[in-house]
Amino acid sequence: MDQGTLAKRAGININTVSAMEKKGAEGLTSGLDKVRAVMTVLEAEGIEFLNHGSPGVRLKAKP
Repeated sequence: MDQGTLAKRAGININTVSAMEKKGAEGLTSGLDKVRAVMTVLEAEGIEFLNHGSPGVRLKAKP
């Protein structure tokens, strides 16, 4: 998924997505609402966010 599609689906500006990618997790300055909107879109696409012992992301297991 490209930045434009992600931004549109998350209801945020493409510049916000671009800035998030450039800064990485350490430098995010976007509001929690924008971060959550991006996460929601990515989760709907099968991405699972890991925060329990091994931070990162992975594809969700198919049932």
